[in-house]
Amino acid sequence: MSERRPGNYWPTHEQELLLRAALSEGPVAVEAWAVLRPFLDLDHMGRASERLVPLLYQNLRRHGIDDPRLSRFKDIYRYTWSRNELLFRRGAMLLGDLGRAGVPTLLLKGAALVQACYGGDSGLRPMNDFDVAVPAANALQAVAVLRAAGWVPRYEITPSFLRIKHAGVFETGTGLYCDLHWHVFEECCRPSDDDDLWHAAAEIDFGGRRTRILSRSDQLLHVCAHGAKWADESGIRWIADAALVLAGGAIDWSRIVEQAVRRRYVVRMRAALGFLRGRMAAPVPDFVLTALAAAPVSRTERFEARVLRREHRLLGQLLLYWCHHRRAHDGGVVAAARSFPGYLREAWGLDMLRELPAGALQRARRRLGRVLRGPGPDRHR
Repeated sequence: MSERRPGNYWPTHEQELLLRAALSEGPVAVEAWAVLRPFLDLDHMGRASERLVPLLYQNLRRHGIDDPRLSRFKDIYRYTWSRNELLFRRGAMLLGDLGRAGVPTLLLKGAALVQACYGGDSGLRPMNDFDVAVPAANALQAVAVLRAAGWVPRYEITPSFLRIKHAGVFETGTGLYCDLHWHVFEECCRPSDDDDLWHAAAEIDFGGRRTRILSRSDQLLHVCAHGAKWADESGIRWIADAALVLAGGAIDWSRIVEQAVRRRYVVRMRAALGFLRGRMAAPVPDFVLTALAAAPVSRTERFEARVLRREHRLLGQLLLYWCHHRRAHDGGVVAAARSFPGYLREAWGLDMLRELPAGALQRARRRLGRVLRGPGPDRHR
């Protein structure tokens, strides 16, 4: 039985068995499936576990395991493949549009992982959106390209939005989504924060279009830092992603430690890599965990890690806004507090500071309404 950890991005005991059955080799996978099989209920397993079914299907077949449920697993795999192929074709067209406009691109998350870590098999990793990053200097140009291609932004992309946020959601009206990033990490939105990521990125062919993906080391950092956050539904898929990134080897572990310290992800990476090694037998070297254990951690980072471990249904994004503002503010706490109202004004898209009280009240009412209605499905994550 696994220890109880704060945050809903860690697996339950049954989900750990599912992960081992889907990812492990030989007797470990076979034994995990034998223990899990009597308890696995496809109709009530939850979205987080269902997203691992294509990997489970592939691994059970690879180990010669016969089970009546394989036909249903195969249906889930085929559905995932067909939906992702549709999304990838539309995404490749968008990459072509951006390329012709002279906008460099960097694939992130699902599409990049399928190419680099899932053997190019579109059926193995369910996803709802196509994530692509562009340099911050090209963000407005990229927005215009997406609009011309029929992608509609969920929110107005203003200069303030570009300064405060790291990405915006676009949709087609046919159930396809694109996350346009102008920064790779949500917490790192200063002008030069992505320079080293672009420099280390590798070129690939995606649907006949040239683009880039993060280096394997930066991919691991991105998967872990993005995964170790509270979501409306458990986000355990990051564990499978990280395990497959690690399975490919070629990790620059010194870069992992350096990036974690510089980007203030020490707490998250310490927990994520410790779990991957301790519970999933991932090849994480001793010196990495030792270095992360000894690395300095600021009060802001510790506070941010606590914020990310739980849902804040009444405060919404307010605490995270403070963390993001504090990260980008070079002065002390008092100076950051003085400038925080201006940050909120931009984050909320308000014209004047005097609109803040009304804006806060409006958002509080919406959050209260969601609390009273209960949690809904997170279809976009």
